Amino acid sequence: MKKKFRLLSLISFIISIIIFVLSYFMFHYLTDSGFTSVWQAEAGKPFVTELFANLGVLFLFSSIISLIISFIFFGDRK
Repeated sequence: MKKKFRLLSLISFIISIIIFVLSYFMFHYLTDSGFTSVWQAEAGKPFVTELFANLGVLFLFSSIISLIISFIFFGDRK
């Protein structure tokens, strides 16, 4: 069970990093007319980008909690 929680933690962390990278590109390259190849200083769709980044934060939180659970409940016992 300890390995399963650590694997869940790792997968959730990887997904959160991918979502953060995609959120960065959405923030700087998404406009009202779609994606553009020009870097934008202001977000074209800030609400959509924020919701997408919040999903990344939730995956990061679940990664941390899964890692903590694996250490607390399934730690090395004497």
